[in-house]
Amino acid sequence: MLGANRAEKKFRASVEDAAGEIRKAILQGKILPGEQLSEEKLAASLRASRVALREALRALETQGYVTFLPNNHVVASNPSRDDMHDYYTIAGVLEGLAARLAVERAQPDEIARLRELHQLLREACHKGDVLQYFDANSNFHRFIAELSHNERLYQLIEELRREIQKTRLLSLHMPQRLDYSMREHDQIMDAFLKKNPQLAESMMVQHLSNHLKALGKALDSGSEPR
Repeated sequence: MLGANRAEKKFRASVEDAAGEIRKAILQGKILPGEQLSEEKLAASLRASRVALREALRALETQGYVTFLPNNHVVASNPSRDDMHDYYTIAGVLEGLAARLAVERAQPDEIARLRELHQLLREACHKGDVLQYFDANSNFHRFIAELSHNERLYQLIEELRREIQKTRLLSLHMPQRLDYSMREHDQIMDAFLKKNPQLAESMMVQHLSNHLKALGKALDSGSEPR
């Protein structure tokens, strides 16, 4: 049993190391958006098994760094402008609905937890840590979807947010967006504290619309990662 646990820990460490190295290569521009990843070359350079590498790539897919194509090839994520417009337009409707339902249905202890997640956003914003802010932002939005207490809606939002995660690389190059985003999250949190479902819905829709506009400006200015 001890041997099995040791082997599992070693495998997990291998997966995390591989994911970390690939993530770093993407963020440093050594792997370009849309570039196909060779699993054979990666396994050799990272000294990881193909199984561990595959799991690492799946983890990076959930974080938005890579995309699995229908032919099972893997590429560094590079969503088109049309993709982003579609993702955020639909997300605004679904997450706006989730915010409204969440205000109507959330219990006091759940609101307290949402305030904790909101505080983590504030701390990441204050530090200017874009990666930490991105993760805290995902947790804040996911929890609001949970608070809707509508499992079908939650699953639809989760599926869509996996696609939205593909804009992560471009978002990392928008540090000036942090302060604006934080103010919008303050407005969403304020709507929950005021117990105003309509306000929560409109603030969520506006927040996602503003982020889409910022992504478009980043593309227009040529600040997309290279």
